[in-house]
Amino acid sequence: MELKEAVWQIKDFTEEAQKRYEEETSVKESVHHSTVDKWFKDLESKGIHHINRATVNNKKIYDELDVTIAIFIMKKRAQKWSLDAIYNVLAANFEVRSFPDLKQGEALKPNNDLVMVEMSHIFEKMQKEFEERMIQELDIKKKELEQQLMNRLPSPKTVLDVRAEKIDNMISSVRKRYEIEGLAIAEWNMLPLERRIKKVGFFRKEEDMLKRDNFIREFVKSYFETEDS
Repeated sequence: MELKEAVWQIKDFTEEAQKRYEEETSVKESVHHSTVDKWFKDLESKGIHHINRATVNNKKIYDELDVTIAIFIMKKRAQKWSLDAIYNVLAANFEVRSFPDLKQGEALKPNNDLVMVEMSHIFEKMQKEFEERMIQELDIKKKELEQQLMNRLPSPKTVLDVRAEKIDNMISSVRKRYEIEGLAIAEWNMLPLERRIKKVGFFRKEEDMLKRDNFIREFVKSYFETEDS
């Protein structure tokens, strides 16, 4: 009685490949069946390896050759190989399955579903590269803007600058006060004489200095209060 070769559909096939991989490497590797399915879709879309279909329902079925290829891909992925690099060396390591109904020199007719999958992968890659490039450009623009803003800001004052500024303010304040006191004295001198002098004894009169000082003080105070308001 002739024994039929074992075949699997994708979920059982993935479990079988993981079991064989663990037996060969003593490493338990978990791979989702959708990932394995993508590997073999890529191989078909690139014209590298064909997957058999069931006669009844045309579903993909995988055999021992496919198990060997899956284990090979798993090993290379564990070694950090990219998928493109693995696909490129696959045909040199295995007798990959040719595509049916192809005459010598006839080009493989693309499967529309596989073409759409491949185009989707290409688009995703382009979109990712575009987003990364935009992030880099925005980061550069941000740094340039920050530098421009920093250049516009005044340099921080040193201790000597602060001290010199305080001295200048104090000198300006003293000068201003002297100026206002000068105005106050001029106003005082314009007052009638009888308001500015006082009697000293029976025969002598002199300027009332206390009254003069009070007048100047009130004049200066009133000036600064008016200026502040």
